[in-house]
Amino acid sequence: MRKIKFERSTKPSKQEKAAQGKSGFVPAVARWVIERSNAWMERCKLLVKNFERTLSNATAKLNLCFIRLMIKRLAASP
Repeated sequence: MRKIKFERSTKPSKQEKAAQGKSGFVPAVARWVIERSNAWMERCKLLVKNFERTLSNATAKLNLCFIRLMIKRLAASP
């Protein structure tokens, strides 16, 4: 295994929010993508219970979940 470093997206200052015409909570772009992906994974019935003994099996199930999601979206597109 290897460590993966993530860079956090910068938090917009009050001046930047005012320039964009926004106030209050503004979601960070990178975090939003991760949370959306996690929500999609939770819909996959294969991942409801995690009893995998090896990392390769768990990774394969994650890949199958996302492949299924991509196929559904490709089939639905006109």
